[in-house]
Amino acid sequence: MEEIRLTRWSDHFGSRSTASQIRQYIVNLLNKSVSVVVDFDGARNLSPSFVDELIGKIFEVFSPEEINHLLRLKNASPETQALIRRMIQQRVDRKKATTIFDLHRNVLEDYSAFVRSFIHIADDRIRDFVHRQLDDGHLWPDFLLQVSPAYARIATVDELAQSGLLHPETARIFRENDGKPYHLYQHQIDALEKARQGRSYVVTSGTGSGKSLTYFIPIVEAVLRGKASAGQVLALIVYPMNALVNSQLQALETLRQNYETRFGKPFPLRFARYTGETRDEERQTIRQNPPHVILTNYVMAELMLVRPEDHRLLRRYPDGLRFLVFDELHTYTGRQGADVAMLIRRLKERAAAPDLIHIGTSATMVADPKASARERRETVARFARRMFGHPVQADDVIEETLIPATRGEAVSPAELAGAVRAAAQGERVDSLEAYLQNPLSAWVEGFFGLEKQDERYRRRPPQTIPAAADRLAAETGLGTATCRDALIHWLTLGSQIKSEEQGRAFAFKLHQFISQGRAV
Repeated sequence: MEEIRLTRWSDHFGSRSTASQIRQYIVNLLNKSVSVVVDFDGARNLSPSFVDELIGKIFEVFSPEEINHLLRLKNASPETQALIRRMIQQRVDRKKATTIFDLHRNVLEDYSAFVRSFIHIADDRIRDFVHRQLDDGHLWPDFLLQVSPAYARIATVDELAQSGLLHPETARIFRENDGKPYHLYQHQIDALEKARQGRSYVVTSGTGSGKSLTYFIPIVEAVLRGKASAGQVLALIVYPMNALVNSQLQALETLRQNYETRFGKPFPLRFARYTGETRDEERQTIRQNPPHVILTNYVMAELMLVRPEDHRLLRRYPDGLRFLVFDELHTYTGRQGADVAMLIRRLKERAAAPDLIHIGTSATMVADPKASARERRETVARFARRMFGHPVQADDVIEETLIPATRGEAVSPAELAGAVRAAAQGERVDSLEAYLQNPLSAWVEGFFGLEKQDERYRRRPPQTIPAAADRLAAETGLGTATCRDALIHWLTLGSQIKSEEQGRAFAFKLHQFISQGRAV
């Protein structure tokens, strides 16, 4: 047996590096089946990170039975014992983490341990007060949760091609990897119609709603219908970040590869990335043979106007630029927004065709929850007019069209209470349809997902689980803890059940805000 007295190793117990050295020494002894006693006598102000590194990580290497047989702790204060138990439990829980809620808890526990490692307070009363504040979530309040809504699907690209709204070749391009035709949402159809009319427009819809198709389908249509001149850029698409450029480039490459593999002929749309990441030889190729579409950022768009070697990319003759697209339009505000608005005017002066279509895409741009649909569209249109220098009207603003994913009808409090009890006890369902018909699913979607305004559905602001549990308890007469357990289980289950239309029965987002610390 070997006894290890911590004060002989260090007089400061807040560093992971010191704890790591001691732990490695202990592990070497345990690997040789040597019994070890860790003496905490005189060790004060141990940080959570120190204890986790020293004791918690040992539970990742050895089983609890081995640790109970070979490792003993002595002279640990009650506070230190409680800290050790908490760090061990966190390590054990982390091994069993399987859901987003487990991951969230582990991340906050790690951050809590990180924050506490900087707190060394000698006065017991002040230290207890600070730790109570941390335990009560003073720096990290309850997370907000929002269920991602379902979008109204209208028609496939094959159906639109059969009706004459799309070129047949467009329908062959926009297909899934398995060959299935894209099934377009209402806002994508609305954008296509605006482009067919030659009108400029702004699309505001959520993440994952296919906003890029609201401009790529019209651009492909223009190419296939002979509206692109040889050797001239038809569309300039401007993104606020290179990461978005690269993501879109990859999506287009996938469409191209699938099309050429499936049909054995060249992809009809020529496109290129033109950013600071573009190599010199690629730039020369682009300049010599301009593509139909250039994906770029606003800084490079500015340089394209002033560099003589890029002048061929942006010119009015013979036909000029037909599409000017700004993705994530809401990011251009303040001083940067003014700079970009002036850039747009210079681009138009240099290269715009007479019938240039201005397109903006964005997440929701109006934060006021009381604003009506008309007020939201007016606000977005006013912003777009200032940005583009073009008379964009409220009717040119296309909002997302949301629909309920659940199938449930109004139920009695007793029926809802029965569904809550079953969920709290871990009930599982075998099919997507059974999940979407469950009364609790409809309640969750109504609280975290959708609300009605002006006869249309809109996103409900994110809510906390405790607020939802309180409301559900009031409606069902059940305990708040039961309702909370039911909500966590049912949301987790919804995120695991696959849906061909939506990806998952209930996809949702967690929003965790972390406050900056202040002086005590």
